[in-house]
Amino acid sequence: MEDLSEDAEHFLKEIKSIKDGVSAWDRIGSTGWGDNERDCGALGTSAFLAKKDSRHKTNARDHMLSYYTPELERFVEQHYADDYNNPYYQFSDMKLFPEEEEKSASRAQELLKSNLP
Repeated sequence: MEDLSEDAEHFLKEIKSIKDGVSAWDRIGSTGWGDNERDCGALGTSAFLAKKDSRHKTNARDHMLSYYTPELERFVEQHYADDYNNPYYQFSDMKLFPEEEEKSASRAQELLKSNLP
């Protein structure tokens, strides 16, 4: 997240008003928005992206569970492995069904043991 904050700061410093030459960083980025989202002139106390706002939580994992099954998760992991493992994207690992992965690993070990002489 630090890189994103630094990139945002750099980007906002480059955007300058043609009216008065003030950068977007100086106008809003360094202080963020105020608590009253209807008052665009009110400044906040934290820089842009400096704090996490709990009002923006989406519970994405819970939403994904309503669409995904363990089988679909494995399918997506296999078919999009190149994207997930691409260092450019820096995706974090997220397992919707970690217990299913453990069961699969246990089954694979049992199969290996049963095939050994």
